[in-house]
Amino acid sequence: MALRSLFVGGRKVISPVTHTPSVTKVKTHATAPLTTPAPMMTDSSVKERAKAAILGGLLADAASMPLHWIYDVPKIQELLASKSREATPEFFPEPSCPFYKHPYGSLSPYGHELIPLLQSMAENGGELDEKKYAEALYSYFTATEPEAYRNKSIRNVVAAWEEGKRGRDVGDKEDFQANCFAKASVLVARYAGKPELREKVEAAVRVQQNNDKAVSYGLAGALLLEKVVLGHTVEEALSWAVSDGGLPEDVRALVERALATRTQPLRELTYEPVSYMTEMVSKHMALRDSLPPFTLAVWCNGPACGNPAAFTNVAMAAAQYGNKYVDGVRANLVAGGDNCSRSLLVGALLAAESGLSALPADWKSATTKFSEYEAMVDKLLTAP
Repeated sequence: MALRSLFVGGRKVISPVTHTPSVTKVKTHATAPLTTPAPMMTDSSVKERAKAAILGGLLADAASMPLHWIYDVPKIQELLASKSREATPEFFPEPSCPFYKHPYGSLSPYGHELIPLLQSMAENGGELDEKKYAEALYSYFTATEPEAYRNKSIRNVVAAWEEGKRGRDVGDKEDFQANCFAKASVLVARYAGKPELREKVEAAVRVQQNNDKAVSYGLAGALLLEKVVLGHTVEEALSWAVSDGGLPEDVRALVERALATRTQPLRELTYEPVSYMTEMVSKHMALRDSLPPFTLAVWCNGPACGNPAAFTNVAMAAAQYGNKYVDGVRANLVAGGDNCSRSLLVGALLAAESGLSALPADWKSATTKFSEYEAMVDKLLTAP
């Protein structure tokens, strides 16, 4: 796994770009059958699961934000112990991300990226319009939330917009980090069960990350989530993903690895760290006997932002926690690294099966703009 170094205020930010067997073309496969037919988006129960998916992801993101991008699990444990929060790591009262300082109760950079997509679709009759979405993305990070940290691909969007580019032409042509699947919940909420889902996911991903690899991982996340929103369990969705006709072969292998961790926990690295991550990773491998099994597995796959590691860790959380929303969000949070990008899809998958009742009331009250986000979701889901 290769990683790119970014610099913020003189500090190095680890931003991985993983090089793996090529995903050069977006592959289209026939959908493998599941055990029972799923309902369509007109069903109220499906809309409830869609709402739970979006809000579950956003809550998981806000809950994880104070301990985001800490590539030091003992440090996370130390911070939690200082506030007697080992059992309840969510919404740590002192935001401690070393790379940005968002206020308590706000979203991470990944959560912020979801809002202009949600808002632009809600205000456009529920439909995705590439040009309107690109404009919303630019306006959000330059006017609505100008102090929000900008991931690499967002910096590219802003620069490209100011050069006069529009629509998917503002998208980063190289970046295929976890941003691509972190936006899945909004698109699935509108297009689950519809033939245009794949087309709309590709369009939205390309507005921010205009390359085939990003589209492939974004589609994989969306198609997994679609199964759950349409009424199947997380377990059934994962089984579909590894079946013939499910996900593309290369992505299917990642889900197979994730499923295998339920009986054979990872204890060795599945990648070779680049030089400036070697010491960090070696430190955690030396602690393998004292780390929680899920945390160790995240580090064995790679704890940072890049795919395929980030997607694999999401699939692993889904495989191990199923419909246990709070437990899954907490486990992903304390594993450290880029926990927030993972949390948006982990939270969406687990909440889609568990339903709105699984979302803790105190998490909602701790998320500063929760009522505003919920209103946008309702507007999206009631669009004709």
